[in-house]
Amino acid sequence: MPLSVDAELLSAALVGYQQKVQEINARMVDLRQRLRGSSLGPATATSAPKRIVNAAARRRMAAAQRKRWAAARKAKAEAAATPAPTNAAKKKRRLSPEGRARIIAATKRRWAAARKAKAAKAAPKPTAKAAKPGAAQHAAPKTAPRKTKPTAAPKETVRRRASGKPAAVKRPAAPKPKDAQVGPAPEAVAVTS
Repeated sequence: MPLSVDAELLSAALVGYQQKVQEINARMVDLRQRLRGSSLGPATATSAPKRIVNAAARRRMAAAQRKRWAAARKAKAEAAATPAPTNAAKKKRRLSPEGRARIIAATKRRWAAARKAKAAKAAPKPTAKAAKPGAAQHAAPKTAPRKTKPTAAPKETVRRRASGKPAAVKRPAAPKPKDAQVGPAPEAVAVTS
């Protein structure tokens, strides 16, 4: 079913397109002004207005600044006149023999407690299951037999080059199966000839 297009719909579309054309033209004008270096336009609206201060206020601000600088120079001069305490003037702290003995004793107690805790952790705990028959079998952990390292070949069997480096050992080639066919299949040979 075709839509009926009447004059009102077309005029509304025309108004919308004209509005878009005006927006595009406004953007083009803005871009042209930026290219020319002109600052006329929306860029000046964002900058803050310059603050205007009368002469009396400027004099008061200058006097206050001079007062701040005078106080800063006075404080600097007083700091330079007063000698700073040197490291030689400070008394060096020393550890008394009694204090050192207390520290050593406390360290020995801590290490003894740590060794005792480690020994208690390593020792197996007695359990109530040990009284049951057959519990002795489960008490000892099973250990796997140690794997021994393969022994190296005697030095006499290792051939060496004149440079002293071991020579490459030739290994026998694996035998080829007799079923394996080398080359093209017999049917393919018959077809091609």
